[in-house]
Amino acid sequence: MHKILTLISLWLLSTVSHGYTLEFTQPQLQEKISAIMPVTKKTMLATVVVDNAILNLVQGSNKLALSANIQANALAGLSASGSLKVQGTLKYNAKEGAFYFNNPEIIELNIKEIPPKFHEQVKKMAQGALAKSLSRYPVYKLKDDNMKQQLARTMLKSMEVKDQILVVTLGLF
Repeated sequence: MHKILTLISLWLLSTVSHGYTLEFTQPQLQEKISAIMPVTKKTMLATVVVDNAILNLVQGSNKLALSANIQANALAGLSASGSLKVQGTLKYNAKEGAFYFNNPEIIELNIKEIPPKFHEQVKKMAQGALAKSLSRYPVYKLKDDNMKQQLARTMLKSMEVKDQILVVTLGLF
């Protein structure tokens, strides 16, 4: 029995040391992003709500892009809506065995009802809300009941989008 366990352990180690690959499709990641929507940021002057985020994988990188609706309500009764596009990377936390949306940056903001001089303020509020919310919830977490995933979680080797699939390679060496 001891020999069998040793052989299985050696096989698992050799498999994981060469790399354990995980693949995430756009719909799988979309489900995780949708679960944390809507995102709301309130200040003394305004409330900004970001909702209906649509995920897009950026080919040849580890970047994700989100297109979403934005609703802003100011203290003075000013109300506006529009759209925004956020781009960021995935960050791997080996201790948790989890992937998080990292460094979200609003690269596009379209709000017609708000004068352009206030766009930067709304953009900062929305970006702050998104950064806080997206960094709080993992996009994916390795399974604790999967031996290969438990062994592979110690090190991220690479992360890349290929053919609209996020390919992640983990391993020991």
